[in-house]
Amino acid sequence: MKLSQLYASAEPMLHRRAFLASAATTALAIAPIAGCASAPTTIPALPAFPRAPKSPRLRNKGVTRVALTSCSDPTMDLSLFGDVEAAKPDLVVMMGDNVYGSASPTDPELPSLKEAYGKLADSAPFRSLVSSTPTEAVWDDHDYGINDGGGDFVYKKRAQAMFSTFWNVPASSPIRHRPGIYRAFRTGQAGQVLQVILLDTRYFRDPLVPTDQRNAPGKERYIPYPPTSEADILGPDQWAFLADELNKPANVRLIISSIQVIADGHGYERWGNFPRAQQRLYDLIAETKAQGVVFASGDRHYGSINHIQIGVAYPLTDLTASGINKAFRTEPGTTAVREPATTRLGDGYGPVNFGLIDLDWAGRSLSLKLAGRGGEIVASTRLSLEDLKA
Repeated sequence: MKLSQLYASAEPMLHRRAFLASAATTALAIAPIAGCASAPTTIPALPAFPRAPKSPRLRNKGVTRVALTSCSDPTMDLSLFGDVEAAKPDLVVMMGDNVYGSASPTDPELPSLKEAYGKLADSAPFRSLVSSTPTEAVWDDHDYGINDGGGDFVYKKRAQAMFSTFWNVPASSPIRHRPGIYRAFRTGQAGQVLQVILLDTRYFRDPLVPTDQRNAPGKERYIPYPPTSEADILGPDQWAFLADELNKPANVRLIISSIQVIADGHGYERWGNFPRAQQRLYDLIAETKAQGVVFASGDRHYGSINHIQIGVAYPLTDLTASGINKAFRTEPGTTAVREPATTRLGDGYGPVNFGLIDLDWAGRSLSLKLAGRGGEIVASTRLSLEDLKA
């Protein structure tokens, strides 16, 4: 699905990668936005840059429905945002590839990214959704500014300034003063606390390892690092931030990753390309005894639910909702994506889709759902909160 980055030698680059930029985030915060302030820089607003509508504040309320979107090319039909709004979520999380502006990665001004943000800002369904519903966003490669890009992207500071300005990040936000757009917040009263942790899988990520057999099943674009490699996704400060967040009290923890966390079987971007980092993530959940963890991801242009039991006291689940107008090519007459996988529950769903997480606090359960056009539920799984305890 994506073109590979060309890295002549991935391993040596691990030790000479430079971190060049400061961070940005969206404005929504219930509990104070968390992060490690480590760099005295500030991401500026950009004059005359496109902006999303200002989103309502979530405030400290009990959330019963979260909507998840990704992969929304603003040059294509964005009407599915209307179905997202019609689902009446309390919160929307846009999980990356919110625009497709990675066509000019060698231009310091990133003109294609600015143009893409402008087109999204002009979209009526997008504006209606964001202006009516509390909305958070993270980036993936196409709104980071370079296809499949990572921490060595030269213009990532510029991309962060664009992200920060578009999403109306206030100048007072503490996360304007450290690298990366990761952050977290909690909302809800005792016994119904939802924690949302938004990871940055781009700014600090080591280079991908190009495949040695392009388009071979399971090795289409990339292959994993050896299990002993220290190649990383999050970077030291973000790992420290995540550990701190997982030690905070919460009943349900929604961890947003722009790329799939659990899925295996394919050779595109995923946490499994960094096996040591993936295992470190699972180990951290186990070590902190964090209850109620579920993942959500985008990127793949088809929806799926992946599930694994590995070193944590309860099974981990990842809802991939992808995308708003990027559909996966399936066999005529079927919506099924049967890409090889050992972790996926059933088939993937190829047509356009978005995700829903319904929290039934009284029934002590949550449901992870994929919704197609008209809000039709096309796949789902139910998890008991009692089964998500360490």
